[in-house]
Amino acid sequence: MASLFRYRAGVVAYIALPTNSSYPIEEGDLCWKHSDNKVYPAYAYYAVVGDAGTAAQNRAAFATKFAGIAVKKTGLTTGETSFRLTTDPGYTVLAISGDWEYDCAATSWVTGDLVGVYNDATYNSNQKVALVTASNEVIGVAKVPYNAIGASLTSVVISIRTAVMHDEVVSGQ
Repeated sequence: MASLFRYRAGVVAYIALPTNSSYPIEEGDLCWKHSDNKVYPAYAYYAVVGDAGTAAQNRAAFATKFAGIAVKKTGLTTGETSFRLTTDPGYTVLAISGDWEYDCAATSWVTGDLVGVYNDATYNSNQKVALVTASNEVIGVAKVPYNAIGASLTSVVISIRTAVMHDEVVSGQ
């Protein structure tokens, strides 16, 4: 998917983390942090870690490693060219807070609904989310305008909650 600016509101905190040059990251991608301390786009989860089983198990596994949202493009996809001299500086900048708008399947959202990465049991989507019910699958919480509450929406604003922010930044590691 192409880079999309998805920020909508709120105070944003940033963190820079190293990347794996084999997996380019687009602006707006949901990213996760591997045990090698590098971040990857959501789709790379299966290739790097493997299938956890069901869609729910894959969402839960991703949520425990959710690092944030890419705020700049890092690397080039196959066949892509750039006039910039440095397209992959070896790290990417991630937002670990704020409100971001993501595509979703047509869903009736209410403020406070739990949001997880979209997963159809074969892949995680870099830039699509889904309504979830289990707290271990959560990467954010829906924020729905009062005039859209209960309406079937194909995009939703979420206030993100990253594992990196809550597990590392807050604890000072």
